[in-house]
Amino acid sequence: MTSPSKAPIYFMTARVAFKKRKVVHERVVWIVSVFDDPNDIRNHDSKTMHRLETELYGKNAKSDKHIIIREILDKKFISNSTLSLDEHRKQNKK
Repeated sequence: MTSPSKAPIYFMTARVAFKKRKVVHERVVWIVSVFDDPNDIRNHDSKTMHRLETELYGKNAKSDKHIIIREILDKKFISNSTLSLDEHRKQNKK
């Protein structure tokens, strides 16, 4: 039995959009994740999304926090994770 391939960890800069007081703002932020697709980051990486919410809205915001990752601008390989991508996806379903 072969071991599953380990997921690469990336340091990325991404362009995100968020709504604050009925005005849409856009910013460039950094993201460290094993997922390199904006939809995968939004759906499976809860730590990154929580960090972006507190960074963009602050810790005392009471409104709905909707963040859209528009595109990944830059992606750099850091190292390999100890888990595979499937294990990372299962980890966030709990």
